[in-house]
Parts: sequence; C-alpha cells; structure tokens
Amino acid sequence: MENERIDDVKKWLLRERPDIKEIGLDTDLIDNRILDSVTFINFVYFMEELTGKRIPLASGTAANSLRTLRMIQTNFLGGVNDERAKVGV
Repeated sequence: MENERIDDVKKWLLRERPDIKEIGLDTDLIDNRILDSVTFINFVYFMEELTGKRIPLASGTAANSLRTLRMIQTNFLGGVNDERAKVGV
C-alpha cells in the first residue's frame, strides 16, 4: 500500500510535468523546479486528499517536508525505515 501511494504521488508529479521522465526518491522537487509556486499549492491539495490530513502551509515546514519523494513517504505516507529521511523528528 505504501509503495502504491508514493507511486500515485510520482504519477501526479509526472502528469504535471510531462517534460520530466523520471523522479528519484531523493530528487529535490523544488530545487529541480518540478514544483513551482502554483504547482506546489495544487500538490499540497493533492497530498491532503491522498492522506486525508490537512497540511498547514503557514508553519513553513510544509515545503521542507515535501521536498523529495522520500521525505513525502516518511512524513505523510506512513514512513520508511530510513531514519535519515525523517524531517522535523
């Protein structure tokens, strides 16, 4: 289930950016401009729908928690067993 959800995230990102063919678990989505300011807001809404949880943008931690697929998996999709990937823990 966990892998299916990260695959759903990856598919969403690739649909938004058809010029990108692959996104690695540690690819920085912001630095690599996979997410820009408009796409980021839409992505947050997508993540809220996927997880059923609200992601507070005002805290400033949302951007850091959503920077890579690994961070997304760890922080929002039930985590992975890689302690190095955890943000804000």
